[in-house]
Amino acid sequence: MEVLWVLVLMVVIGAAIGGFTNSLAIKMLFRPYNPIYIGRFRIPFTPGLIPKRREELAIQLGEMTVNHLITKEGLQKKLNQTEFKNELVEWLKKGLHTQLEKEQSINDLAADLLKNDALDKAVEGKLKQFLNEKVTEKIGKAKGQPLKELIPEKLDTRIEAEIPATTRFIQNRLIAFIHSPEGKMQLKQLIDDFLAERGMLGNMINMFLGNESLIDKVQSELIKLLQRGTVSTMLEKILKKEWTAMKEKPASDIIAQLGVEDSQEAMIDWVIDQLDVKVILNKPIHEWAAPYIPYMEDELIPRMTDHALDWLGSNVEQIMEKMRLSELVRQQVQTFSVQRLEEMVLSISRRELKMITYLGALLGGMIGFIQGLLVYFIT
Repeated sequence: MEVLWVLVLMVVIGAAIGGFTNSLAIKMLFRPYNPIYIGRFRIPFTPGLIPKRREELAIQLGEMTVNHLITKEGLQKKLNQTEFKNELVEWLKKGLHTQLEKEQSINDLAADLLKNDALDKAVEGKLKQFLNEKVTEKIGKAKGQPLKELIPEKLDTRIEAEIPATTRFIQNRLIAFIHSPEGKMQLKQLIDDFLAERGMLGNMINMFLGNESLIDKVQSELIKLLQRGTVSTMLEKILKKEWTAMKEKPASDIIAQLGVEDSQEAMIDWVIDQLDVKVILNKPIHEWAAPYIPYMEDELIPRMTDHALDWLGSNVEQIMEKMRLSELVRQQVQTFSVQRLEEMVLSISRRELKMITYLGALLGGMIGFIQGLLVYFIT
């Protein structure tokens, strides 16, 4: 009976020692959180293993993350997965529809994203400045050149080809004017002025021919004269000569005659008014985008996604270097309090750590039982 009590006592003591030592070893991974001193002497094993080695742990976790967990090859493989691409495309399509369902205009987006409530005025101002600069630059360059250097060859050829038609138009308009009552009145006024300036001779001509008869004769003869081919040929030569002479003039003369520089501001203001920037920027985006939604869904978004993922795959190594993931992980681990780190580990492996404690108690009990048997047989 005495032997049985000895064996039981040895088993209980061994189990208690084994369970206690394992539990203590587990706690010493984290505790104490800070070193404990007696005077200037630091008590051994303080702080605990993880608090003491936190810097090294942070460095190792950072290197492990970059070298084994989040690797270039792993990210490239993920980016090239068809399933991932399809999910990304669907997500972008959903985001497009969500955005288009809003009654937002470009002005509204500018107010939200750029904090600019007057985008239309800013755009008008920038557009006016841009047009002024470009027009001034072009005029400055053009001034030192003859007009023929500025006219495109096709335009010059087209104008040359249109001169005969222009001649016929002028000729026909002159004939129509002279034949009209208004033209006849103008002829009468001219003839009356001419005869009045000739004094006695004019009165004699008017007396013999009669005023109305003279006007009819002049009108008839003038129309016959204008209908002649020689007049058409003469007008055509005059127009060609004038066009050739105009092309030889410096562009600065033409610009001055047309008053381009004086009216530049007014012309640009007119162009901007015709564009109606305010209406454009305040129109809901979905109204602009409606005709292009099928194209954006079927072609634009998939194509942009492919290009974006290809670019990311090609530059993932440089991106990871710029992000300094290992340094980021190290900094994050260092910011963890030891208490939080302990809670995280225990929340994940609390059951396993208890089993280690129980295993220590079991092994301690078994060792105590064996020791009890050895004591019995030896004594």
